[in-house]
Amino acid sequence: MKGVDYLAVISGVVLLVGGAGLLILAFLFLPLAIYGVIALVLGIVILVTLKQQEHIEPIRIKRKGAR
Repeated sequence: MKGVDYLAVISGVVLLVGGAGLLILAFLFLPLAIYGVIALVLGIVILVTLKQQEHIEPIRIKRKGAR
């Protein structure tokens, strides 16, 4: 896999923005803070591990008849 996985970047950014939005709404409804923190942490983890995801070996598809 060459370059950056754009779907991982998009999902990380969406989780960051959504988590921040939930934390802002948590001032009105406190239980939303739990979901906001979880979404924020997941977004950060996804964006931080982008470089490590490049080193994952791709799955090799076995052909019929070949061993």
